[in-house]
Amino acid sequence: MEAEIRLLNIDDLKAVKELARHIWEGNDYLGKVAKGWIEEGGFLGLFDADMLIGCAKITHLPDGVVWLEGLRIHPEYQHKGLGKELAKTVLDMALQFVQSGEAQHIEFSTYCLNQESIHISTQAGFKPVDEYYILTHKSVKPASPKHFSKIFDNVTDYFPTSLPYGWKFLHPTKQAVNWLNRKVQVAKAEGGHFYVGGEEPTVCLLSPAGEWLDQALPYIQYYLGKKKEIELLLHPSRAAEIPVLQELGFHWWEEGQEDKIIIYRYLP
Repeated sequence: MEAEIRLLNIDDLKAVKELARHIWEGNDYLGKVAKGWIEEGGFLGLFDADMLIGCAKITHLPDGVVWLEGLRIHPEYQHKGLGKELAKTVLDMALQFVQSGEAQHIEFSTYCLNQESIHISTQAGFKPVDEYYILTHKSVKPASPKHFSKIFDNVTDYFPTSLPYGWKFLHPTKQAVNWLNRKVQVAKAEGGHFYVGGEEPTVCLLSPAGEWLDQALPYIQYYLGKKKEIELLLHPSRAAEIPVLQELGFHWWEEGQEDKIIIYRYLP
């Protein structure tokens, strides 16, 4: 089979949503962000004749980072080498930005048990540079926050090596902090504060985990809308807070399995 790879346009929106319907049992956020990704540019589609069977996105982040995301292959076309082919095309495009001086780094993140993604990327020259725990909490009744804040430069006290934005991760610089403050929601509860952001929103704590977080959960849910789970990201340097989070009802996806997001950088 000869597949075609090209940039997606607004006429492909319906096809992207149809592809998303077949991913993760229909729970893929791809359909929600597709229009914005198409308008932003760098959103590639993989076609078998007229059928969209895969996609991937190149996103520019602060500090010269080209971020790779959204790699999807229709279940009926998996295990045919198409994911590897699409990943190579995306990497080649990203390398053009580096070679032209428009970017300095190529990065992406994936779940720690996504063996196929890890295998393809490490073969291509990516190496792990950071990681985050991801813990979840059942949804709660939302309440509108009353006190707001912003992210300050001391954010590196809590996120020393990268700043989460959903499953994207920024370098911990002033430029990235300013970028985040334009994108995320930052609010306070008595005793601490947090921010929520990302296409698939996650929550990050800007204070040590404690009883204040229990009071903050309705505010967090307010920003998450109808999302059925609250996903919290925690850097391993704060692993001592995990028992506190578990006492407050946070848990791993699979019992006995520490869930992590691994951040990779192209370092051939």
